[in-house]
Amino acid sequence: MLQYREFPLRTAITLVLYSVPFAFSIHIVSGLVSGTLFTISLLEHQGLLGLGALAATIGLPISGFIADRVRFHDQLLIVASLLPVIAGLLRIVPIIPMMPADSNLLLVVLSFAGLASMAVFWAMRVNQSIVARYRGRSIALFFLVTLCMLAVFRLLTDTGLTIGGDVVGVSTVTSLVAVLIIIGLRPWLLARANFGAAGSAVKYFVPMVFVMAAHLLWYFVTKGSIEEFFVGDPQFQSLTQFTGLEFIQLAPLTVGVVASAAMADIRGRKATFSTLLFMIGLLTIFGSAVYQTYFELTNVSHTTWNELLVGLVLAERFIEGYMLGLCVFMIWPEVGSAKTKGLRTSLIWFFFLGYMTLFWALDLNATVFGIDFYFPSVLTSFGGEFAILFALIALYLIGPLPKIIGREIEMEDLSLDFDDRQVRKTVDAFVGADDFASIKSQVDIIDAGQELSDNDVSEILGEELKGIVPLQSIPGVGAALEKKLKAAGYESAAQVAGESSKRLAKRVDGLSVKRAESILKEARRMVKRSLKKK
Repeated sequence: MLQYREFPLRTAITLVLYSVPFAFSIHIVSGLVSGTLFTISLLEHQGLLGLGALAATIGLPISGFIADRVRFHDQLLIVASLLPVIAGLLRIVPIIPMMPADSNLLLVVLSFAGLASMAVFWAMRVNQSIVARYRGRSIALFFLVTLCMLAVFRLLTDTGLTIGGDVVGVSTVTSLVAVLIIIGLRPWLLARANFGAAGSAVKYFVPMVFVMAAHLLWYFVTKGSIEEFFVGDPQFQSLTQFTGLEFIQLAPLTVGVVASAAMADIRGRKATFSTLLFMIGLLTIFGSAVYQTYFELTNVSHTTWNELLVGLVLAERFIEGYMLGLCVFMIWPEVGSAKTKGLRTSLIWFFFLGYMTLFWALDLNATVFGIDFYFPSVLTSFGGEFAILFALIALYLIGPLPKIIGREIEMEDLSLDFDDRQVRKTVDAFVGADDFASIKSQVDIIDAGQELSDNDVSEILGEELKGIVPLQSIPGVGAALEKKLKAAGYESAAQVAGESSKRLAKRVDGLSVKRAESILKEARRMVKRSLKKK
């Protein structure tokens, strides 16, 4: 109940600090994709990109397997955050003599492996310490800081600012400082629980596959049409460069992330996911129509009707941000068994990594491990129609999607190898009418979608709980404070124990937040002791 009453600010801030080393790894990846990270050829950048993707491919399932079998995720998360930092520090302070090619390879491999491991362990931690109602906002904050730091790192690289003569020196030191601050905050002391919602992640994954296929087909068919239209324009490089949105395209991406996270917390994951499928359908249908309209209306110099292209680029970035905010850290760790969420999430991301690698390879016409990647010209003829078909199939499959908000509960470490006959015998022997009433009350608490009033709490918990511990039995509560507590509507320690420190300090005259925390701690301890005696 307490986690549903107020946003866990300290927990969220601690976990969001991991966005700095996360952004550092993404900065390395984006530099490889653009071919500007090192002073080597584009082909060599693409070769390093392939090796990095291979490192992430190996690291993802291993991290997921480990995450399900250990409890010290914070320590593993810190180690994963330090992997690219260590590689960067070795470039600044060459303690170990290395050739430039070896140093580049080490940075790339550790950045990809660290990014994959960080993502898995961070997904586990945010699902352990923040309930579903506030998780979307926490993830949005994480992505916001990540995108901001990514923009800062790019700006520092463009300005040529270095430490130790290395372009990644500033971002390396910044990430190291962030990790040291995290260690100082001791995240391993944060409260945690095994949260989960009944259902199957496959029901979300199948329509997601069709969404990604629709987006890939639409993107490359549209890209081919645009390149064909601008074939006589030597100034044309990309649509974002042509429209002047090259440096502000992160803005609509960020807005999309925030929109999906806010909607996921307010309306639920299912409604947010359905909206994503609807937007992808609109993009595949009307996106191509907008481009075709531009081709027909613009003049030879390509300077008129640019508003159509600007609007479409902004819409595409918004949808990509919406997909990023919803489909990376949400849904996959939230639905299904709590005992396999690490491996389940890593395997789904394994597929996403393959999709992104294929997307980059096709977009760059790259040669990786001797294989030339290009989009087949035959698909440009009917790829757009198949993109629309895949979007419609995805929309058709959203009916049986399981809900998450209001259905997430804390899982216990119980054995799940009972057969149906054992379950029926156990239920018949031990569950009676009174027990069902108790279970219903607990479900009412878990399913509470907004703050509970005192009358609601009394109705759920029952009148018999009020007399467990009188107010004056709480250490630190004297006659004067007892009078103030009763004036604020508190009749027993059980009522006080169900409060939050800020709310208690606000309702009781003259009570500070620090004093309220002390009283709550003692009240909960006394109530637990009394319940054990009954």
